[in-house]
Amino acid sequence: MIIKISYPYKDKINSIDMKEIYIETDDEQLIHDLKATINPIEIGIILSENYDKFKKIEKTDPDEIIFIEEVLVNPELKLKSF
Repeated sequence: MIIKISYPYKDKINSIDMKEIYIETDDEQLIHDLKATINPIEIGIILSENYDKFKKIEKTDPDEIIFIEEVLVNPELKLKSF
């Protein structure tokens, strides 16, 4: 199964870009865990803990789309004073 994970990423002060990750996996538990969160940090943790259960692939037509609503902010932006 090919899964597309999309999430908003704030890399600049005035804009938010959409980022995408495509993975291929047949692990039902991994798919369930990825669908169970809307937190981009948790998605990263889930993927890093299960690196042996999926393969990152190039952009293609996905079977499933997981949209993460919470914005992931570049840590360097948090250090800047406004």
